[in-house]
Amino acid sequence: GITRDAYYKWIRRKPSKHENEQAELLSSILELEEKHKWTLGYLGMTTQLAFENKLNFKVGLKRVTNCMRKHGIRANIRKKKHNRVKRHEEYINDNLLDGQFDRQRPNEVWVTDTTEVLYGVDKLKKARVHIVLDLYGRYALSYNISVTETAISAIEVFRRAFKIEPDAHPMIHTDRGAAYRSIDFNDYLASRNCIHSMSHPGHPWENSPMERWWNDFKLIWLAKRTRPKTLEELEESVKESIEYFNTQRAYTSKNGLTAEKFRVQTA
Repeated sequence: GITRDAYYKWIRRKPSKHENEQAELLSSILELEEKHKWTLGYLGMTTQLAFENKLNFKVGLKRVTNCMRKHGIRANIRKKKHNRVKRHEEYINDNLLDGQFDRQRPNEVWVTDTTEVLYGVDKLKKARVHIVLDLYGRYALSYNISVTETAISAIEVFRRAFKIEPDAHPMIHTDRGAAYRSIDFNDYLASRNCIHSMSHPGHPWENSPMERWWNDFKLIWLAKRTRPKTLEELEESVKESIEYFNTQRAYTSKNGLTAEKFRVQTA
């Protein structure tokens, strides 16, 4: 039902420039999703494509989104459950940071927190992971792993951070955990000429950058890997996660850069 000319034109047809670009885009998207354990959504994928310079042509969020939707590519991350308890605004005198999370220079404010992580095979064991995060670029400076949350372990993670930045005198923002309220911990901060700011109990959003880092650590890193069998394997996994989030994962909020590149750009 078609002409001879139309038939031969069809069988001799070559892919257009747009079709070649779409094939290259799809291939790069699949490669990055495999590399990042299927944790990149539409925006994250657009940012990562630009950061790793995967393509010879520019693509925007709309084009990446359409390509991923067409081929059923989605980030495979368990959604975090939210507590729907109504939040009340309160004015806390000792919350000196007061939600001012965007900083202009490195080492102005460091935030810290600890979370519980499981490891083992037959009988699961618990450990506490401590992290110190520089708010400038959300760069993880140091970590420490302990059996329980103590003042000694909280001090140790800061000792490691000050080995990296020995001349820093940042404001330190924490929650009101027992370790952070202890005399030993506060004496240590005073010895480093640091001011201590504390969130109010039950107000995790007052330390939201640290909560976001834990969220990525658990849902993007731990959830995509087998549970560590030993404490040594757990420590290696934490070390690798910090390397990944500091040097490999690009974020739109950091101008399409990794935490490390964003941090050193001021130099």
